[in-house]
Order: sequence, then C-alpha cells, then structure tokens
Amino acid sequence: MLATTLLLAAFAVVPPDAPKTVFRPEMFETLVNPACSHCVDESRRKAGELKDDDRVLCWIRGKYDGGAIPFRWFLVPYRVISDSYGVFVYDADADFVRGWPASYDYRFHGWRNGVMVMKHKDGTLFDCLTGIAFDGPRKGERLEPLPTVETDWGPWLQAHPDTVAYAMISKFQPQPAPKALLAESGKTRPTPDPRLGAEERVFGLAINDKGQAWPLKSFGDRAEMRESQLDGRKVVVLWDGRTRTAAAYAPETDDKDALAVTLSVDRADPATPWVDKETGSRWSIVGRAVSGPRKGRTLRWLPGVMVKWYAWAAEYPKTSIEASAGRVSVGEARPTR
Repeated sequence: MLATTLLLAAFAVVPPDAPKTVFRPEMFETLVNPACSHCVDESRRKAGELKDDDRVLCWIRGKYDGGAIPFRWFLVPYRVISDSYGVFVYDADADFVRGWPASYDYRFHGWRNGVMVMKHKDGTLFDCLTGIAFDGPRKGERLEPLPTVETDWGPWLQAHPDTVAYAMISKFQPQPAPKALLAESGKTRPTPDPRLGAEERVFGLAINDKGQAWPLKSFGDRAEMRESQLDGRKVVVLWDGRTRTAAAYAPETDDKDALAVTLSVDRADPATPWVDKETGSRWSIVGRAVSGPRKGRTLRWLPGVMVKWYAWAAEYPKTSIEASAGRVSVGEARPTR
C-alpha cells in the first residue's frame, strides 16, 4: 500500500491553473525601522541628487499627515520595508507599490503568480498586491491596505514639505530602477489575459473581490476624472497628468458626517484641479480639500493601485476594463457617447 501511494504521488499531475511559486528570501534584505526625518530636511540633505521627477510612494493619511519614500534610495534596494508607519512593498517586475499595516515582522520572501510575496515571522505568506494570506497559520486573512499614492518627489515636496521621510544617510545609496525582468519572478507568471498587453500598466481597484481596471494609456497629460460604480459603490478616479498619478475615492468625506462631494475638473490650478459643486472648495490628488469652506477635509480613499496588467488580471481574473469614460470639466460639455 505504501509503495502504491508513493508511486501515485510521484506521478501526480499539478493542475495547469495552480499558482506557481519561487521562494528566494535571501535575494533582498528587508529594511526594518529606518531612522526618520522630514521631507523638507531630506530635500536639503540630498540637494542635487533627489530629482523632482524621482518616483515616491506616499502614504496620505495618519500620523504626521503622511510621508514619502523615494524609490531609488529605499524601495529599489530593499523591496520590503517593515516600519512603524507601515509595511511598504515595491514589486519592480509587476511595477506596483503598496502600503500595509505597520509592523516590524514582515520580510521579502519571493514570488507567486508573478507577484511578490512577503512572510510574517509566524510563517504566514502574504500576496503583496492583494494582502491575502495564501499559506501558513493565518491563511485566508486579508490585510487592510494603507491609503497611498505613487507620485513624483517635486510636487509632493511642494504641497507637503513637513511630512515624514526616511533619513537618506550614507548607508542608503540611490540605485536605478531595474530594467530587466527577474527570472525568478518571470517563472511564476500565469498565462496572460489577452484582453490587454501583459506589460501594460493599469490602475486597478478591487472592492469585495470585484475588480475594475483603467488602462493608464487611456489618460492624458492633464488632470482628469472618471466616475464609475463597483460592487454597488460610487467611485471617482482622479488622474494627475503632471505626475502620472491615479487615485480612487468614494465621493464623500471621510468622517462621521460623510458629506457628499461632487467633483468636476477646473485646470486653472494644476496642483488642485478638482472643485466640488457643493462649496467650490479645491481638492488635490491625495483627496484633500486645500482651499474653500471644506479646507482640511479628506475624501474616503479606496484601495486602487497602478500595476502591470498581467499581475492585476492574475489576482482578479474577472476584473472589468474601463478603457474610456466621459470627462467632466468646469466650462466643458459632457461628451456624448
């Protein structure tokens, strides 16, 4: 009986749609609890090196009103940062950055389905894109993403000079963004969804496992806004063409009053090109009113992320695609369909 069991196991067929994994925890050291500073101070420390168009992962809520992490100094070399502000991840192959709840206990671990994996100290493995635990003692648990955006250093610094940064001391030297696909990541990629090019970047949003994707090439080089619905909820996608930054919000304030916010586009001020119908207050890409009667209020952030299509489709195979939409601007008519 034992011999028969071993023989059957040896010839067991792995289902063709089973997730592929490559675990190489030694490939990237995880950065844990780095020293903190402020954006305005680091801009002086790294004057001439930190460029206005350096990509940064920014957390946009919480303590100190958020902060910015330059890719080249921290995310490119480390890929996972475990810190008291959050657990921040950078998957260079799937081309996304995300923030997860603060902890010192996560480490880079490898790839699954072409998406980066991190491991908690208790042995649980988490998908870095969805936050879902797919193996280990907490299997089935889902982490709640932190409100973040991916943008450029210059505009962030100008609008948020007092937010938090990591100290770019001599230990941290800038590295260029990788240009080649890591073989370890590529080996785990599933068969691509043919609806879009595998390497095409999209803005993906998932609510209760229902997904929607907007191809980034469908946006222009100026501020835009898209309105949609997902899982019965109203969604507003804001696009800053200056920095190629997308962010999604519910059209309401993020407080107990939950006031309705009806936005339109007025490009007179490129930094705050969204104006609400109710009060005329101006809003920025981080979903905050910066002038007008609602100054200081924030929109309810929704967990959108800019990512390559192959990765988004692998995690959300039933995702819909919204290639274009009506664009409403102050002084501009709504296009007919």
